[in-house]
Amino acid sequence: MTFNGENVKKDEDKGTFSFKNDTVQIDYSFADRDGRIYLRIENKIDKPILWDLKSSAMVINGKTQSYSAEQAAFNGKMNASVSDINASKSTIFNETWVNGYITGSVNLPKDVVLIPPHAYVDGHYFDFKNDVKSIVRSSQKEKVYMYDMSGESFAVKLARFEGADSPYSLRSYLTYSILEDGKAIVKTTEQKFYAAQLWQTGAVALNNILELYNKRGDVLAVKEKKGQEAMIVGGALALTAAAAAIDPKVTE
Repeated sequence: MTFNGENVKKDEDKGTFSFKNDTVQIDYSFADRDGRIYLRIENKIDKPILWDLKSSAMVINGKTQSYSAEQAAFNGKMNASVSDINASKSTIFNETWVNGYITGSVNLPKDVVLIPPHAYVDGHYFDFKNDVKSIVRSSQKEKVYMYDMSGESFAVKLARFEGADSPYSLRSYLTYSILEDGKAIVKTTEQKFYAAQLWQTGAVALNNILELYNKRGDVLAVKEKKGQEAMIVGGALALTAAAAAIDPKVTE
């Protein structure tokens, strides 16, 4: 995905987004192949910071999803034996029982994360794959041609949007506290993004697409199976970069 953003600065070479104030630096990238967003929060001051994940959320087209997981994952195994007693024909019941044990561990969600002075935390959050498929398929597109890493052209179904006309908008709302003199000073910040380009390719390899080969932080692609069409969302800030690879003279 490539997004236009409010209150964020874009690295035009890498396609990543950053927000800075006197306290924190927040970096975003959409280049994750699993359809997630990468988030990095750096503490710039000499005091510890607590990031409150439960009070932080990603608002996707108006619907809120918390940065804190709402369920715990459990991994374990069971060793067991089964016995079946079959009595004579005159017996009116059969009995089956299981003897065994189960061991495992539970990974509980983190609601609050400590960020020491001049340190950072990072992670990958949410899953945009189904959203990408839905909006790319439902949007009206035009056929254009782009060029791959070897200079060969390939067909792309492309849709462009401006601001409020975009079918996909994100708001990253973050809550954190500065620990000072035994008190927690609560702060909030919000960054906004929207998709301004949607691409649907044919069976071209993702690594053969220039923007994906360079792992630009403003492009998110979804391709689940070999040979399946790639669904790519691109944003307004990538319009200049993407336009260089699009041939406007060869359209239908």
